[in-house]
Amino acid sequence: MKNLQTEKENEMEQNQEKLSRRNVIGKISGLLKNRLSTGELANLRRASPEEPYTPALWKVLFECVPESWTAGANRDLKERRWAALLMSMAACPNLHDPTVSVGEALAEAGWSELRFVRLMKFKDKDLFLAMRRLAAYLVSKNQAANWTDLADLILDQNGPWAEKHRRRISRDYYSKLYRIENQN
Repeated sequence: MKNLQTEKENEMEQNQEKLSRRNVIGKISGLLKNRLSTGELANLRRASPEEPYTPALWKVLFECVPESWTAGANRDLKERRWAALLMSMAACPNLHDPTVSVGEALAEAGWSELRFVRLMKFKDKDLFLAMRRLAAYLVSKNQAANWTDLADLILDQNGPWAEKHRRRISRDYYSKLYRIENQN
């Protein structure tokens, strides 16, 4: 009984953070779209997770991301993950749409199944690089996506929640791919 209650509490905390994360990603999207200069966006796009020294990155982090989300024992890792996400978002500042899951967006844009499977398996540096390629691809196709899904993928890379995110994104991708293939 106690394990079930603890599980329920953990799920409620995760859902609350997800709701908050959704709000934070929306706020970041608005900042990138409306308030950063083209120079700041360019600096943010060119930054690297290993050397996150651009002022634009810190401006976005301090203005939009609660400090508690980057604080603690793994602060450097958390900041690198946020940096990778923000660099990717800066590549397509007008393409955040919370109503289009990233799985659906990738299927709609024609992202190959092989690339998709690799994306779902990547972690850390490989995932950082894949996120940049994904952002460039979405821009080339002018395809909006829910960047909260990508935040979930990059910020929660290990554990049961990471697998849950990957399954949800995969379900959306293959469901959309199936619908597209059956329309033809």
